[in-house]
Amino acid sequence: MSPFDPSLEIALELGGAAMARDLSGLFSKADPDGVAFEAPTGSTVRIKAGARIALGLRVATFAVATDVQMPALTAGTDYAIYLCGDGSLRADANFSAPTGFTTLTSRKIGGFHYAAGGNAAAQAGGDATPAINPYSLWDLKWRPSCADPRGMALVSGGFWCDIYLLGVDHHVNGTSRNAVTIADGGSPPKVPAMFGGNGSSTYTLTQYAAAEIMASHGKQLLTYGEFSVAAYGVTEAAGRGPDPVATGLGANNIGVNVDQKFTSRWGIIQATGCQWIWGRDLGYRLDGADLAAAQAYSWKANTSGRGSVYTQSSNGLVAALLGGGWGYGSSCGSRSSYWSYAPWYSSSSIGARGRCDHLKHV
Repeated sequence: MSPFDPSLEIALELGGAAMARDLSGLFSKADPDGVAFEAPTGSTVRIKAGARIALGLRVATFAVATDVQMPALTAGTDYAIYLCGDGSLRADANFSAPTGFTTLTSRKIGGFHYAAGGNAAAQAGGDATPAINPYSLWDLKWRPSCADPRGMALVSGGFWCDIYLLGVDHHVNGTSRNAVTIADGGSPPKVPAMFGGNGSSTYTLTQYAAAEIMASHGKQLLTYGEFSVAAYGVTEAAGRGPDPVATGLGANNIGVNVDQKFTSRWGIIQATGCQWIWGRDLGYRLDGADLAAAQAYSWKANTSGRGSVYTQSSNGLVAALLGGGWGYGSSCGSRSSYWSYAPWYSSSSIGARGRCDHLKHV
């Protein structure tokens, strides 16, 4: 039976343009304090009972929980959920319209990420069995505040975090994409167009550059406190060993998959022990053999020609590094932080990860 309400369609015809205009954007759900969808298994999604959604001048009512028709799922892929003209709910990797429909005969109402592995159930990391990340489910009124919701998970109900580390080609792929080259000091990311990029020019991945990249996508770097929460559930006090090179659940130098150990409760992959990431917090590093030497100030022209920084000691200003790099072993973890390098520093062991606020409409 079609979920579209025929009596409402007749009322719309009689009510005229004003009534149609009022209903055309309708998207309501029984519980405005939660997402409209749920994932009862690792490969299925359904809309919760009580949702009412308009498609053009027709309104679909889902009185009971209703399954979303799923395509063959590919690990590490984001899917949009659509209400379609035949009354069905369909998931599709195309974020414009599902297969067999157009933007006129379908409406995008939500989405989810099908990860290469499951989330951590305890403080021991996740697994390597592909599954829908339940914290990645979003709808039109429950979603990341940035323009593109793909590749993100809701952490502790408070903010959204990128599932993956920043990739080199974020200007094409977004900041969170599976199986792409990790952006770091050795693999420089592209400069965003809004900051003068031309599609091929690259940054040295300093903290300054990482912040600008995230800003170009409507995101920010994580604070130390946010990171500690987002990374909860990983295997603590452990490092990956070799350089991960790519985002996702990779393999170490003997071909054994190890990255699932560093997946958090919220499904943040390679959260610790794989790559240091620049944090949003700044602090001081006081060098010098005595107090007088430590208090010596000087101008430092290390901002790529965008003003100088007047700080104490040889460095003075430092930016937080979070989580632990692949070679740091027991120093890695969800509360691991490194307060030694200035924001103009760059290294092949330092990357970035984005976050944004949670957007909830009643």
